Amino acid sequence: MCGISGIIDSSNSIVDELYKSLFYLQHRGQHSSGFIFFSSLTKRTFKSKKLGLINSHIEDLKNFSGNMGIAHVRYPTSGSNSRNEIQPFSILKPYGISLVHNGNLTNKEEIVEFLNAHQIYANSTSDSELILNLFYHFIERDFSLLTNDHIVTTISQICEKCKGSFSVIIMISDYGLIGFRDKYGIRPLSYSKSDSSVSIASETNAFYNHDHFEDIKNGEIMIVNTKLEIFKKQLFKEPLKPCIFEYIYFANPESYINDILVYSFREKIAEKVVKLLDNNTIKKIDIVVPIPMTSIITATSVAYLLNKPVKHAVIKNRYTHRTFINQGNEILKNISKIKVMHSLIENKNVLVIDDSIVRGNTCKHIIKELRKGNPKKITFISCSPPVRYPNIYGISIPTYDELIAHERSIDEIRKELDIDELFYLSLDSIKEVLNSLNPSIQQFEDSSFTGQYITNE
Repeated sequence: MCGISGIIDSSNSIVDELYKSLFYLQHRGQHSSGFIFFSSLTKRTFKSKKLGLINSHIEDLKNFSGNMGIAHVRYPTSGSNSRNEIQPFSILKPYGISLVHNGNLTNKEEIVEFLNAHQIYANSTSDSELILNLFYHFIERDFSLLTNDHIVTTISQICEKCKGSFSVIIMISDYGLIGFRDKYGIRPLSYSKSDSSVSIASETNAFYNHDHFEDIKNGEIMIVNTKLEIFKKQLFKEPLKPCIFEYIYFANPESYINDILVYSFREKIAEKVVKLLDNNTIKKIDIVVPIPMTSIITATSVAYLLNKPVKHAVIKNRYTHRTFINQGNEILKNISKIKVMHSLIENKNVLVIDDSIVRGNTCKHIIKELRKGNPKKITFISCSPPVRYPNIYGISIPTYDELIAHERSIDEIRKELDIDELFYLSLDSIKEVLNSLNPSIQQFEDSSFTGQYITNE
C-alpha cells in the first residue's frame, strides 16, 4: 500500500501544495518518499527521493520550483527495500516521463520477460518501474506527435499487459498529468479541480483546500494538459471491486473512498459489532477500550450504543510507524512502544475493539500488557473476519505461516492470544454496511478473508 499525489497548475509553483498533499497521505507509507517537479517556465526538473518520512525533504524543497509535480510515499510489498525502489521513477531524457504507482502487479515476471525481449531493462526490483518502462516502450513511436489518442492507446496496452492492482499518475514534461486505475479499481484514485489547478491523489483527504472531488473510475484514464483541460476515456467496463481493507484499516477517516466516507463506515459497523454480544456479556462490561488509531471511531460508537464508558487505556506512541504495515524487526520495535495504563483496567470487565488481527504479534503484546493491569475479564472484538490468506494486490498481509488465523479455529486463536472471549465481525456484515453507504458497489476485493482472488485476464 502506497500513497500517490500529483498537481498541475496553470502557472504557479505547486511545491508547497504537493508537499502538503503528500503529508496527508503519510499514513499510507513511512518507508520512503519522493517528489519530482517540472517548471514550464524554466524547463527544469527537480527531484528528491529519500528513505523515511516526508519531512526529510524540507531542505531540498526550499530550492525547488515547478508548476507540475508528482509524489509518492511507500511501504514495500514487493521487491527490495533499497534506495533504488524509491518513487517517482523517471525517464527524463529525451522525453521527461515520470511515474508513481500504488498497487501490485501479479504477473511481474511476464512483464520483465517482455521488456527484456525489447532490450529494456529495469534499474530496480519494483513493479512500478515496469509500468513506466511499458509506457516508454509503447509511446516511443508516437512521442514526436504526442496526442491524447496516442496516450489512450498506450495506456490501453499497459492495462491489457498488466495483471493485479494499479492506480497510476504519470507526468509528461510540457504536456500534463495522466491518471488511471486498473479495470477493477482495486486501489483508489480521485481528483479535484480548482480555478487554477488540478490535483490527483490516492485519497480525498489530500485535497485539503478543495470542496469538490471525483473518482477516477475503475478502467478509466484521465489526462490533464497544461491548460488544465481534462480529457477522460473509459477503457474497460468491468464491475468495481475495491479493496475492502481500505475501509477497515488503511484509509484516513476523512477520506471518501469510492463515494463512501471512511468515518461513516467505521462508525456504522458498531451496529453490527454490538450484535455479537449477548445481554449477559453486555451487562458485565465495565469499559470499552479502543486499540489506536483506526478502531477509535468504532469503539466510541460501540460504547455509546452499549451505554458504557470509553477508556483509552492502550496508548500508542504517536511517533511510531503503523504496526500493520511494518515488516520484520520493525514490527517488534514498534510494538514495544505500545503501552497500557493499568490503573484504568484494574478489576474491570474490559471490551477491547480492534480493526483486525493479522499476524497476532501486536494483539498478543497488548493482551499481555492488559493482563498486567489485573482486569476481571478481557473480551476482544476484531472488526473484520479472520485474515486467513495472503494479499497479492499491494497490502503487506504476509505468507500463510505468518497469519495467526491460518488453519486455526477462532477458539485456538483465542487461546493463543490469551483472550477470555474473542469475536470476529463477519464479512457479510461489513459488506452490508458498505453497500448501505454506496449501493452501487456490489463486489469487493476480499481475498485475505476468502482466498478468492480476482482473475483480471
